[in-house]
Amino acid sequence: MSIRKKVLILTLTLTTLSINGVTMAQIVNNPQRVYDFNKEADRTEAMNLGFYGTGPDAITLAKSTLGDLNPMEELLIKHEGFTTVPYLDTKKIKTIGVGQTGDYYDPIDIKTGFKKAVADKMEAAGNEFGDIFKSSAPLQQGAILSLLYRGDTRHRKGSKKGELYKWVGKYKDARTSNDPAKLDNAFEEFWDNKEYKDLMVDNPNSGVLTRIRENSEILFGKTK
Repeated sequence: MSIRKKVLILTLTLTTLSINGVTMAQIVNNPQRVYDFNKEADRTEAMNLGFYGTGPDAITLAKSTLGDLNPMEELLIKHEGFTTVPYLDTKKIKTIGVGQTGDYYDPIDIKTGFKKAVADKMEAAGNEFGDIFKSSAPLQQGAILSLLYRGDTRHRKGSKKGELYKWVGKYKDARTSNDPAKLDNAFEEFWDNKEYKDLMVDNPNSGVLTRIRENSEILFGKTK
């Protein structure tokens, strides 16, 4: 078979083969496409093409790109999701991997950006939780990072914006003193959160609440 015939067959194959309505030619010819994850259609297409995963699927996809992951990283990726293609986040910022933007954004080298982002978040967690974070088991560290990534350790708005939530101090005190009563108190403070309470009423099966509950189980041994 001549080279010309082989090229023709390959071209026809790329044109006719499709995955969920997206032809292979579209995928090959548009490698720099930036998905808009504010649109359900884009999220669905990226997921169907194997470029985007959530929950356990995110861990599987991430391992194929990042290699082996520790329990802390696996929990974080399970909660944050993972994508191998660029997308626009809610603020229309180009993002990739595990919510990687800015200095962490690199479509060619997702792993380096991910490792740097996690290292920086671990430093921030160390500043907020002190030796408690450093001495925690990897899964507990993952729960703290998951909360940190979502902004659940500090007030995000209002007069207290930027201040640590009270539960952080109470949790550190409980862990330092190894006092079950204090840990229960920190647990109640953790759940005394308007967003969580509203979700339990309005959307009890939401992914956000599932994530919060799993972190609660890991840190306090129980949830609501």
